[in-house]
Amino acid sequence: MAEPETYDREQVYQELYQRFARMEVPPCPRCGTCNTASVQVGVIGLTIRLAATCPKFKLIPNGPKPGNWFCNSCGKFFDVAYDSGSQEGTQL
Repeated sequence: MAEPETYDREQVYQELYQRFARMEVPPCPRCGTCNTASVQVGVIGLTIRLAATCPKFKLIPNGPKPGNWFCNSCGKFFDVAYDSGSQEGTQL
């Protein structure tokens, strides 16, 4: 019988952290800053740690997302609409 595949939690955390840290984020349509984060839903140990250490990762409890992006500067959620390759923010 084959052994179940195991994973190193620290390695998984580092890979996720790097993915979000390198992520290109849209500017906030309200205040214009690029200090924004991708909104993720759900609460588990790994995502709590990621939310506490990565400014481009915004964690909210289970439920509908108030927006796909969050501005860390003004505290507002927003979505981004793409029009002919340009980014235009839509405030929520």
